[in-house]
Amino acid sequence: MKFVVSRQTSRVGANGKPCEEAREEELTPLDYRMVSTLEEAKKKVWYKDWLEGGTGHREENGMVVCEKKEKVKRWVVEINSLEELISFQAKHGTITLTDSTPYSEAKKEIILNG
Repeated sequence: MKFVVSRQTSRVGANGKPCEEAREEELTPLDYRMVSTLEEAKKKVWYKDWLEGGTGHREENGMVVCEKKEKVKRWVVEINSLEELISFQAKHGTITLTDSTPYSEAKKEIILNG
C-alpha cells in the first residue's frame, strides 16, 4: 500500500526527501464535489471546468469525483503489512497516520514527527 510521506517540520540541510525509504512519484489528484449525482453537477457553475480538467467522472460515496489530468509529485513509501509499518515507526520514531489529500494511488499519509 502506498502512503504519502512528509515531515512535520523540515530538517536543516534536508533535500526535501522526508526519509531514506521515500521515493518521489507523480500521483493523480482526485477532485471531489459536494453534489450527489452527475445530473446535479451539470447544473453547477464549475461543471464545465471540472469536466474538462479530469477523467473518469463518476458518483462515489454520495459525491461526484474525477481524476485530475495534471499529476503532482509527492514523496511516497510502500508499506504492505502491519509488521512493515511497525518497523518503519521503530526506525523513525513517533509518526502520525492520517487521511491524505485524496490521490488515486494513495489515500493515507504518514507524517514523521521526529
